Amino acid sequence: MTRTARHTGFLKRERTIEPQSLVLSLIAALSKGNCHAIADLHRQFNGMSLSEKQFVAYKPFHNQLRKPAFALLMQKLTEFAIGQFVRALKAKLHTKLDCFDDILLQDGSSFRVHDGLADVFPSRFPTHPAAIECHMTLSLKHQMPKTMTITADTASERAYLPKTELMRNKLLLADAGYVDFNYFSQLSEHGGSFIVRGGKNLNPVIIEARNGQGRLLPKLAGLKLKEIDRKTNRSEVLDLKIKRGADEFRLVRRWFAEEKRFCIWVTNLPATEWSADEIMMIYRCRWQVELLFKELKSDTNWRRFATSQQAIMEGLVWASLLALIIRRYIAMQSLPSASVYKAGKNVDVWLLPILEAYIHQAWSEITVRLEWALLYISKNAKKAQQRKSKKTRTLDGIFERLSS
Repeated sequence: MTRTARHTGFLKRERTIEPQSLVLSLIAALSKGNCHAIADLHRQFNGMSLSEKQFVAYKPFHNQLRKPAFALLMQKLTEFAIGQFVRALKAKLHTKLDCFDDILLQDGSSFRVHDGLADVFPSRFPTHPAAIECHMTLSLKHQMPKTMTITADTASERAYLPKTELMRNKLLLADAGYVDFNYFSQLSEHGGSFIVRGGKNLNPVIIEARNGQGRLLPKLAGLKLKEIDRKTNRSEVLDLKIKRGADEFRLVRRWFAEEKRFCIWVTNLPATEWSADEIMMIYRCRWQVELLFKELKSDTNWRRFATSQQAIMEGLVWASLLALIIRRYIAMQSLPSASVYKAGKNVDVWLLPILEAYIHQAWSEITVRLEWALLYISKNAKKAQQRKSKKTRTLDGIFERLSS
């Protein structure tokens, strides 16, 4: 941490607020989920000091956070942690998905920030002048973020998709905001695969049509997608070969009677190896990145910090992600099938003592506290049995359906 602090320019000379103490106290404070202001972070920093002599006043603490280098420091530390922990963890996926080197879940999430940041982070909505968008790529095999980028809410989501040249033998899952057929073509050329939710405006020409059971529907060939409604065809699931420009793709459409609407998925996975039901079921795995954003927003109070300082806002977003990564890593090390949600609810019991031992340089206590944390999580953060109605929302439930 000290080397990174010097390299980023955050640390230029020795001060009372050391980088290690600052970063670990931020992780502790943000992990608790009850911080609403910079003053809460300041109190946490002083609360983890060994003596009153190490207390710092609010102003010098705030001055450290408002440094432009603070955001860069937290970004570099988070990226380093991602690189370390992604290699160390590997979740057990369904055997059907073992053919992929990795499954990447792409999503973006925005939240409102102080109106004073409107020039730096303009919002798409006039009622909220300023908002940040976080673009995330999550590895399903490692249950960890691979990359994150912070931009203004007005930035295009598609610009932050994984680079196609790095997608060989990988599967991308993304929502309707990421439909880009030029990108799909390049992804296919580089040996990558994708399942992306289609938008309402999608209206390609149909080359070949089959129903969910694989029966050929020759009357639908040559029509446009929107020309096929419930009066034209009553099939609940349509498995279509479509043409967009010079390229051909596969499109799966399903009718949801209760909601009275169609849902569409575009993919390049061949129908000979992947059924329409499997395409729809695998796409449900993308819900994991939504859960990660939900955890970041609710458990680390992304939306609660009222600051007009760009460096503080960006730095705290990166610190929140770093806190989440550390929590997940320790929880999954203790029990691969642990509920990271449950583990994140009791950090004062198992995580804060570890962080305190590091800050106090109590090296002899760290092993004991780590062992206690692993034991505590393994006994108290087990996944609960899901109701049948919610089973398809969990990875275990999705993999069970794939097996059947």
